[in-house]
Amino acid sequence: MGAIDKALIEQGLESSSQIFQTELSLLARHNVYFETRVADQPSLTRAAHQLRYQVYCLERKFENADEHADGLEIDQFDRHAVQGVLFHRPTDRAIGTVRIILPNLCTGGGSPIEQMLRTNNVELSEFVDIANSVEVSRFAISKEFRRRWTDDCAITAGQLSRLDMARQANLACLSLIQFLVRQSVERRVLYWTAMMEATFLRMLARMGIHFTPIGSVVFHHGFRQPCYCYLPAMLERLRFEQRDYWEVITNGGELSQRLAVMTPAPRAANRA
Repeated sequence: MGAIDKALIEQGLESSSQIFQTELSLLARHNVYFETRVADQPSLTRAAHQLRYQVYCLERKFENADEHADGLEIDQFDRHAVQGVLFHRPTDRAIGTVRIILPNLCTGGGSPIEQMLRTNNVELSEFVDIANSVEVSRFAISKEFRRRWTDDCAITAGQLSRLDMARQANLACLSLIQFLVRQSVERRVLYWTAMMEATFLRMLARMGIHFTPIGSVVFHHGFRQPCYCYLPAMLERLRFEQRDYWEVITNGGELSQRLAVMTPAPRAANRA
């Protein structure tokens, strides 16, 4: 029995031949293929840093590989962060990672986005409640896996519509975002902040995940847009724009329900 068949049986299907013959929701497909785990063990932490080295040093060349001779991409904010590692469940292979930096643990100048904005005379606290926020960073999926996953989706073209193929192609990304939502709920976090490439922001927007810009574009390992989102409002908009994506990142609405019980009225920003 193959690894994919074992994963399918765990989801109540008899064999891999049934996955496209059966009407599976996007959430069910996610649960067959992907899982993002907290890097709370040395082996998982190492896997996260290895993936970051592969993506940020070798593939994207945002970081200098010569400064990470051990093949691990690590910085000073990791000790203030919670990292997730994305696994392809049929092979149990680590294929992606993301982290959230907890601003309340950062000393000195604060989180990276706080420091960057302050150099441009902008205070993050004018846009978000810092005590109820995290900074999302090191969002990465292996280029090799993305290529193979796209090829696998293409092979199923006879069983899936073009729309379904596009949605399935986004499952790895959605798994990382589900991790962010779950960690935010567990830590009673309501705001996400980030410095993102314009192309990534546009991709998220097409998926129904919208961020609000803060000030102008900055140069931080390339051009980045500082931005934030108020998690309850983002999820509510997503529910209407892309219901099946909402199902995945809220685990069928479970995380959204948990978030609702801890949500006050949104804080109005002082600046546009």
